[in-house]
Amino acid sequence: MTISSNPRLAASVLADQRNVGPLPETDYCLIRWHGFASIITVLISALFGILVATKFSFPDFLGGHAWETWGRLRYNHTQGIFFGWLGNAFIAFFYYVTPRLTNRSVTSHKLGVALFWLWNFAVVLPGWTLVLMGFSQPLEWAEFPLIVDVFVVAAFVMLLVQFVRPFLRVPAGELYVSGWYMVGGLVFTTLAYPIGNLVPELVPGAMGAAFSGLWIHDAVGLFVTPFALSMAYHVIPASTRKPIYSHFLSMLGFWLLFFIYPLNGTHHYVYSAIPMSAQRGAIVASVYLGLDVILVVTNLLLSLRGSSGKVGADIGLRFVWVGVVAYLVVGLQGSVQALMPVNRFIHFSDWVIGHSHLAMIGFASFIAIGALAHMWQRIPGARFNERALQWSFWLLSIGLSMMVIDLTAGGLVEGELWASHAPWIDSVRAAYPFWLTRTLTGLPILAAFALFWIGLVTGPRNASAEITSTRARTNEGSARHDEELAPHHSPSILNHAFTVAFVAGFGFFVVSFVVLGIIPTVQLKAEVNRAAPRWMQRLTTAEEHGRIIYGREGCAYCHTEQVRSVPADVERFGAPTAAWETQYDYPQLWGTRRIGPDLAREFGLRSDDWQLTHLFNPRGVVPDSIMPGYSWMFHGSPSQPSQDALDLLAYLRSLGRERELAGGSGGPQSAEGMNMSVSDQADSPSNPATKTRITAMGLDAGAPMFVTEQIPDAAGLAHGESVFEHNCAGCHGSHGNDAGPGAAGLLRRPANLRMEHFSAAHLATVIWDGVYGSSMPAWRAWDKQDLIDVANYVRSIQAPVQSVSLAPADLVAAEQIYQAHCVSCHGASGRGDGPAAGALKPSPVNFHVRQPSSRRAWTALTVGIPGTSMPAWKNRLTQEQLKLLVPYVQQMYEKESEQP
Repeated sequence: MTISSNPRLAASVLADQRNVGPLPETDYCLIRWHGFASIITVLISALFGILVATKFSFPDFLGGHAWETWGRLRYNHTQGIFFGWLGNAFIAFFYYVTPRLTNRSVTSHKLGVALFWLWNFAVVLPGWTLVLMGFSQPLEWAEFPLIVDVFVVAAFVMLLVQFVRPFLRVPAGELYVSGWYMVGGLVFTTLAYPIGNLVPELVPGAMGAAFSGLWIHDAVGLFVTPFALSMAYHVIPASTRKPIYSHFLSMLGFWLLFFIYPLNGTHHYVYSAIPMSAQRGAIVASVYLGLDVILVVTNLLLSLRGSSGKVGADIGLRFVWVGVVAYLVVGLQGSVQALMPVNRFIHFSDWVIGHSHLAMIGFASFIAIGALAHMWQRIPGARFNERALQWSFWLLSIGLSMMVIDLTAGGLVEGELWASHAPWIDSVRAAYPFWLTRTLTGLPILAAFALFWIGLVTGPRNASAEITSTRARTNEGSARHDEELAPHHSPSILNHAFTVAFVAGFGFFVVSFVVLGIIPTVQLKAEVNRAAPRWMQRLTTAEEHGRIIYGREGCAYCHTEQVRSVPADVERFGAPTAAWETQYDYPQLWGTRRIGPDLAREFGLRSDDWQLTHLFNPRGVVPDSIMPGYSWMFHGSPSQPSQDALDLLAYLRSLGRERELAGGSGGPQSAEGMNMSVSDQADSPSNPATKTRITAMGLDAGAPMFVTEQIPDAAGLAHGESVFEHNCAGCHGSHGNDAGPGAAGLLRRPANLRMEHFSAAHLATVIWDGVYGSSMPAWRAWDKQDLIDVANYVRSIQAPVQSVSLAPADLVAAEQIYQAHCVSCHGASGRGDGPAAGALKPSPVNFHVRQPSSRRAWTALTVGIPGTSMPAWKNRLTQEQLKLLVPYVQQMYEKESEQP
């Protein structure tokens, strides 16, 4: 459309250029309030983000108190951006643009004051405070507790009254597209918010996840996107003094957004237990949404044709232009990553985090800053420092670009490692430099927001306009639609078409919840009734309390509880998660991010002492872990847990318990997902590769032999030492002398490798199978060369074989003592096969494949081995008897077992 083709538009623009016509009262006071609130909250939210990012590289940073933990700060980061920064910026824009779009003032100044206080002092500030105190929801984009949600819904109702009411008196055919986006966003968000925040608390597990997925996307699609596009559609024509390229395309883009966006949510749970029909529908909708993004961005960029000089000169317009381009990139990226071949590779990785930052900063925040700058230059008496805004633009552009590139690259690296047989911790180590870079790139972003604040509070003041108590005049423009638009006079049939379209849009919104929420819930309920074991039990009181702790500390933002129906997941974690497993989970804790491994099959995977030590100081048992410690849940040491720690442990032990007892596969849904993952590894084992195995007499004939007869070379030993340092030193100590930081909290205490000698076969068994009943895990997921080198390294530091001989009389006496006191556990010949051995964990030592040093044997006999069935014998046997037993058990070692 051109000015010459529309006489009314030409007249409007000419009138605007002559500064003719009164403007309805604009509440500049509330614009300032919400504008300053948005700046304050974005600085705080960005600071939360910097602290969260810093903890990836320095996990013990700010970790001594509950409120400082990673999860709580992360909750406040996302909710602060959503409600504090963007929410206030959008509301400020509404106060500015509503009189210009409707020729009417907003409903009430008093209502606006109440709304400001409600939004910031009943939602944002209390929400932050309650989250830090441990009251929250473990749901993406719904982290504020339910009590805060009540005020959020009340605020949205007040927003409807304050801003939608003036639009109701404007003929639909004459309403500019910015108004359509405002009204649509406010109406549909008011409907979607309570559903997305309340239903998952009432509907369990996979059924609740279907609704969570809807809100995850509706938060962006029905709140952030419409309001940001409303800003763009206002600022571009207002700054260029040209009409939008095509009103038809703008309306088409609007309706496609509200028709399609609500249908996207389930693509966050591709390859999950949610019915595959819902997953496919969400994927198709995601592709179509990409086409809508292309249409909208094309319309906006064509509106800027011939205005490159203005884009360079007008700082607000430049911010908006970058935001529009970012919208194109993030929209197409979202469509591509919803596709199954891409999703199975990058989902849960830092790729998705980069995508979300590009959406919330690159798209929404750039446009919001541009709109606020545009408004601020036109607020009578406001200060405006363009130079500070220029610096803000470049710092934000550079910082965000580097962050998104960094996170995208990191996500690709993570995805590649997750698809391999590499241990999970390898992906954590590989991400170290990317996480550090992400933290550093956050600093210019924080500085950019600070400069943005400086830009709005310093510099020369705008010219004051004559403002009365009821009316205001402005040099911005005409009485009706201000600078950016012309009244699009439409015939009555088109007015009816808009009405029909609105009804259809509302209907599509309802359909999205029916198709992707209600119908999958009905199908899942039927599947649960069909497949759930009749004996499945609910969580105990302690386990339920532990689940609450797990959620409030943000554990679900690092660990998923959802094994997807893809071979890489099944091989690494176990059988795919079935819908019935989560039928008592309120709300679901499936998660959308993996920093640590999935925990859905945690039952029986690790010992209690390992779990408690890991909670107290993760690096005590996993040296390269970045998990924060929860020392405040303990009374000084991992052996003195509080009730919270014990309850959390109880919950972790329950994960996967019912599935372990029930056995079986993931059912038809799992099989279909496996087939669609395009892999020939659908018959992967159902048990995680890290799960310990019960072995008889310390030997597993199926364990591969890692020790060769040749003397290992120096390079291999150096590599083995490095592998040991990064994986074993937390328990065994850097030198294998059981002095690791986690050793004190483990029962039994890790072996002192320098005081025992292991046969090649026994060492291979321990590394391959772990030690059932202890904190020693299986390392079957390691690379073969890593296994060989670390085994050779252990052999290089272990105690040498001791040649022992006993006089015939001593041998007889020692054998009598052994038969009287040791045979029930260790067996008649010392092979660890006594009649009681099968009931003991860890299993008694097989002295034929494991020889303790004299010192180690004496210590074990005199004081016992805490955490095992080995008692102290110093008060039961005489010193002479103990001295006879030491060489007796040593001489059992078979030197021929040295041969691999």
